[in-house]
Amino acid sequence: MKQGSIQWEEVRMRLQTNENSLRESLSESPERIRTVFRQRAVQLAKEHAANKPASRGIPALIFRLAEERYAIALQELAEVLPFQGCTPVPGTSTQFLGVINLRGELRPVIDLARVLSGSSSTDSGAVLVLRRQGALKVDSVEDLREIRPEELTRPVQGHYIQALASGTLGLLDVETMLLAVFSPKESRSI
Repeated sequence: MKQGSIQWEEVRMRLQTNENSLRESLSESPERIRTVFRQRAVQLAKEHAANKPASRGIPALIFRLAEERYAIALQELAEVLPFQGCTPVPGTSTQFLGVINLRGELRPVIDLARVLSGSSSTDSGAVLVLRRQGALKVDSVEDLREIRPEELTRPVQGHYIQALASGTLGLLDVETMLLAVFSPKESRSI
């Protein structure tokens, strides 16, 4: 095998050219700074235009009842608390679990699993305290998410679901559900 000779003068010239290029790229001349800033501004403008959201969505809390997932608009909620039981009220329907004392205010707790599916919820979970009078007992809280209007479709059936997001996530219609659960007299005070 024949070894080629090394052209040392060519190697020195390449190294000198690379060193000059590196020195030039690291120099902070006013013209160089303006050029770099212009390039960055153009790139950021392109990225910003590409990331622009299609439309404003509905901020929602995702929760679970047994195997089903639902969402409730954040504007309906005051707070979320762990379920630690509640005091039963004699003579109420099975949809009511009882009442909780929330900083001196009694709030009726609705068993949302019983309202939506007819089955009772678990003994653990969370309480979604509504901005209006009342609270909803759910099995678990999963996530916060923004639901875009283009994701929503009308449900085929379901009295208390105003729309489906992504085909399987039911967006709860709180107003309709509360009007149905409470008697007309009670629903006016909510």
